[in-house]
Amino acid sequence: MLRALLISPDPARTQQFEAAVTALGSVDVVRRLPQYPSAAQLDRLVRVHAPRVIFLDAAALSEAVAVARTVEVSRPGLEVVAFHETAHPALLLELMRVGVREFLAAPFPPEAVSDVLRRVAERVGRTPLPVDATDLVLSFLPAKAGVGTTTVAVNLSMALAEQLQEPVLLADFDLNCGIVGFMLKLEPRYSLTDVAERADRLDESMWEQLICSVGRLHVLPSGKVDLGFRIEASQIRTLIDFARRHYKAVCVDLSGNMEKYSVELMHESKWILLVTTPELPALYLARQKLAFLRSVELEHRVKVALNRVHKRMSISVEEIERLLGVPVSMPFYNDYAGVHKALQDGAPVSPSSALGRQFHRFAAEFCGQPKHVEPQNQGVLSYLGLTPARRLAS
Repeated sequence: MLRALLISPDPARTQQFEAAVTALGSVDVVRRLPQYPSAAQLDRLVRVHAPRVIFLDAAALSEAVAVARTVEVSRPGLEVVAFHETAHPALLLELMRVGVREFLAAPFPPEAVSDVLRRVAERVGRTPLPVDATDLVLSFLPAKAGVGTTTVAVNLSMALAEQLQEPVLLADFDLNCGIVGFMLKLEPRYSLTDVAERADRLDESMWEQLICSVGRLHVLPSGKVDLGFRIEASQIRTLIDFARRHYKAVCVDLSGNMEKYSVELMHESKWILLVTTPELPALYLARQKLAFLRSVELEHRVKVALNRVHKRMSISVEEIERLLGVPVSMPFYNDYAGVHKALQDGAPVSPSSALGRQFHRFAAEFCGQPKHVEPQNQGVLSYLGLTPARRLAS
């Protein structure tokens, strides 16, 4: 399906042309513009909607030429199909000079439309559209309920925002038991389900109304329990694609129930943070989830986050790693008092605490900064009473 912008100042011709190009079932017009956009407006529209083709009414030739020239210079992978009532030679020559390769004349006969769309689709398949989008999508997956996954997701997301000095998105996809909004003391007007229902109409102004902000962290809360709500794979892809074009990091907090949409989100993620605690029931279920992720070819994206690490664990880190069959990549200290205070304040744990420093250290690693090596008398080794030979794998 070709995503398209349609630019035309003539409502009647807009309706006629759109009916002609969508009748074949291969075009999705995601935005209609009743006026010719400026270069800045066009750049924003391309980032928001990621079209592969622009249908451009040549009625106002100078303005249409300006749009086509902007595309030729700044978005060379974006196709432009011009259209008008008739194909004047002078008009066609002006459009060709700015890189327009396809033209349709009214009344837009099906054969001509089909030929143009076929050629456009062939070129689109060979030329990826250069739209800036992050690959830093993190999924937070609990081994079982109650292991502190949302605490990890909230704090690591906020640490990422501080590291990047830019907004980071945290979306609560635990649609029936999500508590991100509660933890941050938010009173949202809208929720993730509202965003999903509007996925095909998202733009920057709508997005700003739908999200909540806590400093640099932008949040999509899960909303009220709605057992009848179903989120489709197409909505997931549209939402995540939109978010990836607007943020340098996107974090999603999952329920752990392995819903179809959760698996879809993990396929869209660069890393899956499987959160567990040192207790045997949690480790048992973590092993089960690793087996499932292996079966859908996602195991290579998993980082095991061992939460609530403490000195007197009944099972050693080495035993945990043998049980799971993968290394523990991210240990997080047990800091009940610090987490409880953060919950009361609707804030992250103190960045000066041992746990807070861990969140910032791992956030820095996700942002590509060199991995910090703890001195032997500090960090998780001494905290657990381990020797340097037992350093946790990363």
